[in-house]
Amino acid sequence: MKKKNISIIIRTYNEEKWIGACLESVFRQDCQDFEAIKVDNKSTDQTLLKARKYPVKIISIDAFLPGKAINLGIR
Repeated sequence: MKKKNISIIIRTYNEEKWIGACLESVFRQDCQDFEAIKVDNKSTDQTLLKARKYPVKIISIDAFLPGKAINLGIR
């Protein structure tokens, strides 16, 4: 599988209201040479259910620290 040139990392915690519109915009782009990675802080709403409708890699974390979440997404 060809490695993607761009990684879009999205940090979430209970973003049910916004995640659908966010991912819809991401996947509607003309450029499709990217991977989408969602770093989730154990959301308790429908964030994960909505995100799973898209081809996004999901990473779950226990304690949300913005820098740590981005670093995990990058790794």
